[in-house]
Amino acid sequence: MTEYDVTISSKGQFVLPKEVRDKFKLGAGSRIKIIVDGEQIVLKPRTISDELQDLILADIAKDGKPVNQVAIKEYQTKMSQALDRLVSEAENEYGKKEYVSLADLKRENENV
Repeated sequence: MTEYDVTISSKGQFVLPKEVRDKFKLGAGSRIKIIVDGEQIVLKPRTISDELQDLILADIAKDGKPVNQVAIKEYQTKMSQALDRLVSEAENEYGKKEYVSLADLKRENENV
C-alpha cells in the first residue's frame, strides 16, 4: 500500500498526486466517490454502475415513486432488460454486417 501526504486548502480542496491520477485514469472533470468507513476516508473512481444507479434513482424520483429497495430493484430489472435488448440487437446487426465500423466513421468525419 502506498501513502501520500497532501494538504487541504482553505477551500477544502487537495491535489491527487499525478501517480494516482495516472493509475486510475483521472483527469479534469473525473468524478470520484468519497466513502467514510469509521475513521477512514476512501476515494474511489465512479464506475458505469454508479452512473446507472444515479439514472435509476433519478427515474424513480421523476416518476414520483418512493425510493426504496423494491423500486430500485424494479428499475434495475427494467434497465437490465433494456440493455440486454440493445446487446442482442447489436449482436444481430453485427452478425448481418449491418453496422458502421469505427474506421468508416473516422473516414466519414475526415470528409466533413
